[in-house]
Amino acid sequence: MNINEQKLHMITKALDNSTRIKMLYYLAENNSSNVSNLINVFNISQPNISRHLKILADANLVFSTKDGKERIYQLSDKHVYQLLLTLKTHIND
Repeated sequence: MNINEQKLHMITKALDNSTRIKMLYYLAENNSSNVSNLINVFNISQPNISRHLKILADANLVFSTKDGKERIYQLSDKHVYQLLLTLKTHIND
């Protein structure tokens, strides 16, 4: 099995934090969110939210689009959603 070691490291690093996983679930349930909304939902400072989002984006788990002065974040693709479903099923079994 040929696995891209760098991508694997980035993804496992991103998933090695419960706040980032919760952010992914939130984005999956709400389709997208801006930073201000994430600050309110998670009660975390703007610099911390931005740091978490950068780690998730570097791992290609989320992406952002610009809407005026705001960035809107959402899951990168259906594979991330499937990963979250599998993780939730595994946790609940």
